[in-house]
Amino acid sequence: MASRHVLIYGAGAIGRGYLPWVFHPDDYRFTFVESDPRIRGLLNQQGSYSTFMVVDGEYRELRVPVDGCLAPGEELGESLRPDVIATAVGPRNFLSLREALGKAQAPVICCENDSSLPGQMRAMTGNRDIYFAVPDVITSSTAPEELLRVDPLSIVTESGVCYVEDGAGPLVLNGLLVSAEEMRSQWAAKLYIHNTPHCIAAYLGDVAGVKFVHEAMERTEIAGIVEGAMKEVAAAAQVKHGLDADFVSFYRDKELARFRNTLLFDPVSRVAREPFRKLAPNERLLGAAQMCLTAGVQPDQLLLGIMAAFTFSRDGDPDAHITLLRRSLDPRDFLSTILRLREGESLFNLLLERWESNLSRLEAIR
Repeated sequence: MASRHVLIYGAGAIGRGYLPWVFHPDDYRFTFVESDPRIRGLLNQQGSYSTFMVVDGEYRELRVPVDGCLAPGEELGESLRPDVIATAVGPRNFLSLREALGKAQAPVICCENDSSLPGQMRAMTGNRDIYFAVPDVITSSTAPEELLRVDPLSIVTESGVCYVEDGAGPLVLNGLLVSAEEMRSQWAAKLYIHNTPHCIAAYLGDVAGVKFVHEAMERTEIAGIVEGAMKEVAAAAQVKHGLDADFVSFYRDKELARFRNTLLFDPVSRVAREPFRKLAPNERLLGAAQMCLTAGVQPDQLLLGIMAAFTFSRDGDPDAHITLLRRSLDPRDFLSTILRLREGESLFNLLLERWESNLSRLEAIR
């Protein structure tokens, strides 16, 4: 039996799919904390599940034994003494872990898509043993039907690198501890060269009515928009964040290959979820567009991707009302009141100027 114990908050894509490749079952026992009762029930019923990594065009299976899966808050009443804690609950939910992480007696690895969160949590709790991580990987929240028929908890990830702030120590066995400077570069690349075009591919895929990101990228027009947006944000990130040109070129090629990977089965609904979060001022859409403008890069394809985010509506998504707001409000009011853009600034003017033409382009894709 593995001698160490990892407590993972979130049994979704990263938590269930990728982190067992970082904290390997040969070395760690696993306990999850998960809000979804279906996943929680299956994990407790089965006691194990399979995560599949795409390696050289094939699936490599890893069977993960599970000590248990608790509902949020239940872990506080348990006598758990994990050696390390990892979080993958989503940026909106991370700060709700304040009580648990304030009491934590183990290093906390924060795998959320927001570099500001570890600092906020350290300030809120006084716990200095919280570290940011960048999983440079795409992990689906599901798997192909043939794998799900064998194990309904099957999940697919790709091979990648988990970059972790130096200081987390040797407990992150298969992660790469990096300096603050290297972490800033990796995060800038992840946020803009990965996250921005990835969600644009998903929003355009939603417009086209496809289920998976790779299906969206099979559409020539969508692929062209995604590649164009990626070039725009990559050029701006290179200027604003001092990224090496060869690194940027390598990263762009890597990401496009990921988006087209037909073995990943990356759902459009997963990548496109919570559009308002992605439209926050410093986030991957509006923040990327502002970065482009300040770097002297015209964000033509990025603006179309932003408009696609305005059209996203899925039952059950907490931001599904974005489409209702867009249709109900005058474009000026939507941009200023809902998105908090200042009337008269460059991005406001560009979005307004291209509002109808970009909607027409999206209708052509639909």
